[in-house]
Amino acid sequence: MSVMDFADYRLNMRAGAPALAQRSFYLVGLTQGVRRGTRAVAADPRKRLAGVIRAHHPNAVVHDPVDAWDRAHDQAPAEFHRLTGLAAGSDVCVAWLPDQESTADAVAEVQAAHRGGATVVAITGETDDFVVRAFATVVLPDLDAFTDWLHAQAA
Repeated sequence: MSVMDFADYRLNMRAGAPALAQRSFYLVGLTQGVRRGTRAVAADPRKRLAGVIRAHHPNAVVHDPVDAWDRAHDQAPAEFHRLTGLAAGSDVCVAWLPDQESTADAVAEVQAAHRGGATVVAITGETDDFVVRAFATVVLPDLDAFTDWLHAQAA
């Protein structure tokens, strides 16, 4: 729970409001952002993923490591461990993996999320890839299937 989340929780408790269940989602992309440069990582798919998540889970916390890395890349080792820790502590880790290169880039994050007990959702056509088979809890072919999966989870 972040400092802001805890502050909101305290405010709700003081007001007598029940705490809302808040799911956390981690969008895989740290290594891809580091290796390719954060500016080269396509922002549109990441924004679409975050938008779909928030449409189905309005109170969700969505962690995007590419944004965080862009702000703190000068503290690389500490930031890497902090962000993989976020992946491990998330409820759902979402990996949009359009090609084999992006799948290889996702190893540290999906492994951390898997070890942390998160549901690892891989959105990919690379279903025979070792990383996908070893760490994904759910494998979906595209964003539409992910949207349907989120809808089913929210129900």
